Amino acid sequence: MNKIFYHASSIPNLNEILPLSKMHGSGEKVCYFTPVRAYALFYLRDKETDHVTCGISNEGIVTYEEQFPNQLKTIYQNRSGCLYICENNGRISLGNKGGVWTSNKPVAISYAEIIKDVYAEILNAESDGNVAVIRYEQMSEHRKAEIAQMIKNYIINNHMTAMHSPKSRFFAENFPQAWEMASKTAAQ
Repeated sequence: MNKIFYHASSIPNLNEILPLSKMHGSGEKVCYFTPVRAYALFYLRDKETDHVTCGISNEGIVTYEEQFPNQLKTIYQNRSGCLYICENNGRISLGNKGGVWTSNKPVAISYAEIIKDVYAEILNAESDGNVAVIRYEQMSEHRKAEIAQMIKNYIINNHMTAMHSPKSRFFAENFPQAWEMASKTAAQ
C-alpha cells in the first residue's frame, strides 16, 4: 500500500486537500492524488485551458504525448505551484484510472514542495528516466492527422468555435488545422 501521495495545486499554504473536484464518470466530489511525483508535476497547469496529455505506463513511467509543436514548453514553462505531500491515513484509495487515487474526505497535508519552474522540473524528471516525452516533431504524419481529427471533434463537440474564452483561444492558436476544420464544419 502506498504511503506517500502527491497533490498538485497553484494555491499556496494549504493545510488539507478538500474533495472539490468531480470524479470522472460518477460526478462524486473527490480530491485527486498520485504516488508518482513526476505525474503530479503535469497537473500544475493552467486550469482554464486544462490540457494534460499524459499517463503512467505499466512500468510506472510517466508518458507525455505532445499534440502540437513545443507543447510541453508552451504549457509548463514559467509555471509555478505546490506539490502537496500527504500520508495515506486510510482515506486515499485507487481511482478508476491508472496512477490516479482519490479521497471523498479531506486529507491532511504533511509537507509542501514549492515548484518554481514546472517545465524545468519535468525536463529533470525526463533526464532521470521518470518521464518519457513523445515530441510532436518525432511523430508520424499519420499520428499527427489522428490528433488533428481528435482535436477537431473536441472543438466541435464543445462548441468552441462560437466561444471567446481562454480555452477556445488556446485551441485556435495551438491547433490551427483542427480549428479550421472545425470552423468549416460548424459553418455548414
